Amino acid sequence: MKMQVAAAVAVVLAAALVHAHPQSYNYEPPQPPQPPQQTYLAPQPQPSDRVDEVVEQHEGMPYDFQWGVQDEESGNTFSHVENSDGQTTQGEYRVLLPDGRTQVVKFFDNGDGYNAEVTYEK
Repeated sequence: MKMQVAAAVAVVLAAALVHAHPQSYNYEPPQPPQPPQQTYLAPQPQPSDRVDEVVEQHEGMPYDFQWGVQDEESGNTFSHVENSDGQTTQGEYRVLLPDGRTQVVKFFDNGDGYNAEVTYEK
């Protein structure tokens, strides 16, 4: 009987607390999206943005360089040799490929464009 009375008192107290402090989540339903306040347009090119002058071409300077990497731990091997007389550039680079072949690219550029010959060595 004591258990029933205690349970009844607990129910009454719980109801009183809920009634005294109702829960509020401050929920506001979502609003439909509003149209933008301002329309943004892509910038239009201005006459001052155009470049009408020809950029001055400078003659090349002679140079000669080479470099190489040979990492025995990883097995990577690369090299590059290049030289120029100021007009014509030529050279060669080598790359060790994963399949064990070496790709060799011999190239030259005499002002008419880049020309390359690609070969493979075992």
